Amino acid sequence: MDASVLLLYLAMAVWVLGPLWAAPGHVRPDANAADPDFFEWMLRHAVRIFTVGEHPFHTPTLNAPLGVNLLANTGLLGLTVPLAPVTWVFGPGVGFVALLTIGLAGTAGAWYHVLSRHVVDNRLAAAVGGGFAGFAPGLVNHANGHPNLVAQFLIPFIVWRALTLRTVRDGIVLGLLVTWQAFINEELLFLTALALAVFVLGHGVSRARIRPFLTGLGVAVATAGILLAYPLWYQFAGPQSYHGLPDFVLTYGADLASYGAFPKLSLAHGAGALSPQPEENTFFGWPLLLLLVAAVIWLGRRAAVRGLALVAAVFVVLSLGATADWRGQPVWTGAPWHLLNHLPLFDSVLPIRLGLVVVPVFAVLLALSVAEAVRHRYGPVWLVLVAAALLPIVPIPLPVAPTASVPVFFASGDWRRYVPAGRSVVNADTSVWFGGVTAMHWDDATGQGYRMVGGYFLGPDVTGQGRYGTPERPTAGLLGGVAYNGDVPPIGDAQREQARQDVAFWRAAIVVLASDAPHHDALQATLEQLFGPGRQVDDVWLWDVR
Repeated sequence: MDASVLLLYLAMAVWVLGPLWAAPGHVRPDANAADPDFFEWMLRHAVRIFTVGEHPFHTPTLNAPLGVNLLANTGLLGLTVPLAPVTWVFGPGVGFVALLTIGLAGTAGAWYHVLSRHVVDNRLAAAVGGGFAGFAPGLVNHANGHPNLVAQFLIPFIVWRALTLRTVRDGIVLGLLVTWQAFINEELLFLTALALAVFVLGHGVSRARIRPFLTGLGVAVATAGILLAYPLWYQFAGPQSYHGLPDFVLTYGADLASYGAFPKLSLAHGAGALSPQPEENTFFGWPLLLLLVAAVIWLGRRAAVRGLALVAAVFVVLSLGATADWRGQPVWTGAPWHLLNHLPLFDSVLPIRLGLVVVPVFAVLLALSVAEAVRHRYGPVWLVLVAAALLPIVPIPLPVAPTASVPVFFASGDWRRYVPAGRSVVNADTSVWFGGVTAMHWDDATGQGYRMVGGYFLGPDVTGQGRYGTPERPTAGLLGGVAYNGDVPPIGDAQREQARQDVAFWRAAIVVLASDAPHHDALQATLEQLFGPGRQVDDVWLWDVR
């Protein structure tokens, strides 16, 4: 049965990602254009580690001349490096869809393995739990552009090994798993550790197990600590490191009503209006909630079930953020998250993502309930109820949109005639959310052949706190404002002198204005006042500022 279940999971992943597999690199998830470009850029970077010897933890290609700390930016080295041969042969578009496929099917398969070998004695029950863990609404939603959050296939092994620590060997294995997960996504690792702590407090540990558990835990910490010492130093104290996330991100909490709502990417096709952003980590549908409440009441005599229920309750409350909302209206100011969100590590977590912890908890509860039901004559009735609760949230294929085209100027290699080695390219649209992503897309199409100003990434502001993009030079702020509102500001000698200083700081060779830039004519007029007449080359306007 194992092979059949794994093939089913793979088929489900291909079904969900089918529109992306139909034209990898030529289409993007319709709900998220920025993050796929970012991760395709990271896939290409992994290839350059081997082909040109680029530093794995830092790139000078983005954010010239300072570069970007990739360990502080979900560089995903734990997956992009193993996939480097695929990216090198087939391109980052194929690599990106492969990441998502491995994430969805691999997470489901990993939970199936752990559940079937260590938790339940019924393969059907394990298959139901594994399928939910890998294809829950939150994970399918993150397939829109977050392979780092979809790829949770190490989490079940980390959880099981942590709960069964007995020997030094167990500790070494756990330490190695933690190290690998740290190079995939540290946020999930941190949330897993918190969930395990809550579960142990709720479930309890027998006195006889305390000593071997602590021994194994100590070995795991030592193993991971040795392997991660330099990477963690580089992430938190290396070049372009930062602390915390931008303050506005900390407001991304889940609406309490979203737990009973249906997700967009499902057969029920919910409206998704209860999410403050595209993430739908907490959309499970009310039938499943009712079913799981009944399961907890039914199986509540088991300590493990009570521990799981405690984890779910704690993380549901924390996921609401510092102010809890019900259908968009605040109902609880000063919710528990406000006590934590400015503490170290906690200040790097989006509260809405705490809802992802609930997914495997629900998966285990589903598996336990199915395994118990099939032992009794009412088993078929429970299976029908499970099917009825899960059917509305069965995922549908991701909607996609065409990938933005790359200007001929870059795609043809003509840029090489204007950009000497070590000099950078400035996209006239300097905004992070459009211009930065667009510039990364152009650069990636050239094989990351030149250095670019700005980009879509996290870096330090002037105080060291995390922000999207780099602190703006005055000229970048001026151009970004024109790209946003289309108003040409007054330009005098002071602005022209500042522009000369800024392009010198950037070591810029050219400023490029693409034909599809927002407020193209206003940007062109502004650039001509700053740098003089431009020239059209292929399908772009450019200003040589060397």
